Amino acid sequence: MMIYFLFLQSELFNPDQVLKFADYLYLQADFNSALNEYRRYLFLCDSNKQEVNEKIIDCLVRLKRYDEAIKSADYLSDTTAAVYTKSLIYLLKGDYPIVRELLKNMIDETKSKRLIGLSYAGEFNFLKAKEFIDIPHPLPKHKSPVIGGLFSLFPGGGHFYCQRVGDGIYSMLVITTGSLVSYYCYHQNEKTKFYISLGISIIFYAGNIYGGINAVHNYNYYENEKYREIIFNRGQ
Repeated sequence: MMIYFLFLQSELFNPDQVLKFADYLYLQADFNSALNEYRRYLFLCDSNKQEVNEKIIDCLVRLKRYDEAIKSADYLSDTTAAVYTKSLIYLLKGDYPIVRELLKNMIDETKSKRLIGLSYAGEFNFLKAKEFIDIPHPLPKHKSPVIGGLFSLFPGGGHFYCQRVGDGIYSMLVITTGSLVSYYCYHQNEKTKFYISLGISIIFYAGNIYGGINAVHNYNYYENEKYREIIFNRGQ
C-alpha cells in the first residue's frame, strides 16, 4: 500500500504527467482546470516553455480573463509574438485604440494590417478598415434619424420606419387612446380631466418622437454590429 501511495505521489508531481493531463483537460474544453494544470507544470519543471505559456494565454482568453492574459503575454520569449498576442487580446477585449498604438511601428507587416483593420471595424469605422483589410460588400445600409423623426410625427411612424411593427402599433394605440379621451372630456366640458388627459397625451407623443429617433439609432447600431461580426469571422 505504501509503495502504491509513493508511486501515485510521484505521478502527481511528474511534470510530464501533469502536462499530459493539462493537454487532456484542454482538449475537453475544461479551460479553467487546464489553466491550473499548465501553471502547476511550469512550477514543477521550473522552466518557461513558450508553447505552455501560449496555452495558458489561450485558456485565459477563452475564459475571457483578458487582463490576466495580457500580463501572461509578457512571459513570451519572442517579443514580436508578445506584441501580436497582446494586440489580439486587446482586440477581443474591445480596446481598439490600444491595438493600433501597439502596432503603429509594425504597420508594414501583413498581420499588423489585419489587426489594425479589425480594430477600425470594431469601432464601426468600416471605410478606414477598408484601407487595411478586405471587407465584404455592400456596406450596411443605415436609416436616417431625420426621416425617423419626421415619420414619428405620425404616432408609431418612426418605429414602422425601422421595421419595429409591434412598437409602432403600441405607440399608435397609446397616443390615439389618449387623444380620444382628451377629445371626449373636452366635449363633455370636463376641463380637469381634459387637461390631465391632454398633458399625458402630449408626454406620450413627445416620447413617441424620441422613441422613433432612438429606434433609428438602434437599427443602425445593430446593422453595424452584424456587419462587424461578419468581418471578425472572416478575420479569424
